[in-house]
Amino acid sequence: MHDKRELGARLAAFYREMAEWVGQKRKEVPLSFHEGSRDQLLAYAYMRGCMPSDLAEALEEHGWQLDGREAHLIDMMEQVLACLHVPVDGKTEWRKVTRKEANELLHERTKAVFGSSRPHRPTHIMVTMDESWVDEPGLIERLLLYGMDVARINCAYGSPETWESLVSVIRQAERQLAQQMQGRKCRIYMDLPGPKIRVDRLAVNMGTMKLSVKKNQYGEAIEPLVGLISFSSFPPPSPLPRDVSFMWQLTAEDGAAVEEGDELLFTDVRGKKQKLRVTEQIAPSCFKVFLSRTAYVQKGMKLQNGKASFTVSSALLIPVKAFATAGTPLHIYFDDAAFMAAYGGAGIKMTTTLAKAWRNVRAGDRLYLNDGQMVARIVKVHDRYVEAKVVFDGGKRKAIKQGTGLHLPDSFPHLTVPPLTDRDLEWIPFIASHADIVGLSFVQTPHDLRKLSYLLAEQGADSLPVIAKIETQTALHNLARLLLEGLQIPAFGVMIARGDLALEIGFDRLAAAQRDILALCRAAHIPVIWATQVLEQMAKKGIPSRAEISDVFLGKQAQCVMLNKGRYIAEAVRLLSSLLKKEERRGKPAMPEMDGERTDLFDL
Repeated sequence: MHDKRELGARLAAFYREMAEWVGQKRKEVPLSFHEGSRDQLLAYAYMRGCMPSDLAEALEEHGWQLDGREAHLIDMMEQVLACLHVPVDGKTEWRKVTRKEANELLHERTKAVFGSSRPHRPTHIMVTMDESWVDEPGLIERLLLYGMDVARINCAYGSPETWESLVSVIRQAERQLAQQMQGRKCRIYMDLPGPKIRVDRLAVNMGTMKLSVKKNQYGEAIEPLVGLISFSSFPPPSPLPRDVSFMWQLTAEDGAAVEEGDELLFTDVRGKKQKLRVTEQIAPSCFKVFLSRTAYVQKGMKLQNGKASFTVSSALLIPVKAFATAGTPLHIYFDDAAFMAAYGGAGIKMTTTLAKAWRNVRAGDRLYLNDGQMVARIVKVHDRYVEAKVVFDGGKRKAIKQGTGLHLPDSFPHLTVPPLTDRDLEWIPFIASHADIVGLSFVQTPHDLRKLSYLLAEQGADSLPVIAKIETQTALHNLARLLLEGLQIPAFGVMIARGDLALEIGFDRLAAAQRDILALCRAAHIPVIWATQVLEQMAKKGIPSRAEISDVFLGKQAQCVMLNKGRYIAEAVRLLSSLLKKEERRGKPAMPEMDGERTDLFDL
């Protein structure tokens, strides 16, 4: 199609259809403010979903590419029609936004969420805090000096006491720099943990078990190792005490028994004389014991209490981490009682933080561990546990730790677990009183945003900026609706949480998804955080990879770029700030073509 008259007629027809559709949708999403952003978003969603590819190609042949002009699409289309000498119907029911107005809107909303930007660097930098930095105020000062604008506290880890200490050291660093006439303000961003599935407790059946007692630099025991001993006819208590590191099931000989204060003597595998001190009875025939010296033990080992004799019939190590390779069986138990009763069998046993998330699991479903570095398949679903098997380990054994994230992309755990968990509800008052920005993890629907807004209003924090973290297939599908809901929040932004998102939708779809999220947010004039693995090698090893530099360039389309913690995090912040300064505004990043792979984010 090369005839401009025909092109103008087709574009005008499409413009009228789009105006009619947007006019209908406006009635479904009434707003008292941000009407221009709503209408731009609706118009862009319609264009991406309905514009014929040959019409888009014809416009591009004449030098008019609408893709990449999301923020002022309606005005741009009217300018193209004017160039084609096609009159525009003045009766359309929408509010267009000019390019200048779009830039001003995005600037104002970015400032409302992240604060004022630094001179010569409009893009903000966010850094994830490490708990150990409570004792490193000098590092916090360097981060502020080098370019950190937002400090992220991930409330999936630690406790309110730790978070409060981090906030205190950040504010102290601000004051210290202000006294040196180097004032740097930093906003505190706190993530609600959300319903992320994490490993809670681990257990391993081992032939020979090493029980390591912590020692100081002089080789002296610091504190005893805590364990449980129980007898075969009585299950251990539930919930399992958090300080327990091992469990032995004993068989008593000739009716022998133990009580508080007893000392059970044994010779370990190395021939070392050892003893367990019985400290507390916590259930019928179940006792808490202390081990004061490192010991190597195994099934069949004998213990003596005077003339009374006992045999270790089975033993479980409850480590902080366990190692798995391809072929390792995994048993995921729904509760502590089933977990502690499972003494026999090979492989790694575990409980997780969200038992409800396993209700929709079926045999054959994928299970990702360690951010996708390890892949397992569900083998069978039992009444009290799920049986899985590691099928990919990347060529070497991998550690599964307490707190390791788990993903079930085929199982739809969100159907049984709401985005705001009991833990989130418990911590909202603290976050409302300490944070400058709050992140809603695993958001699914507009209702989730409305509920969080209501809860914040109850705490008198209705003006607190909210970030919707996009990390599931459902959130992608509902993104346009989420953005429309976000326009009703006083200060609102979006995080492209690429780590969890890639595992949920597949790595092959991530590039298209992050592109479309950026485009939709530009259309709605909503600021975006580019997150996960930005300059990760630089932060951990001190040298960036070539791919990381390219990733920073792509991330400049967002209004904030997030770095994770690492040994060289200060240097990573300085490099990122330099890259953003050097390249910012030199040229507009090339927008992707319209006819490439697309996601379903544009359905309304």
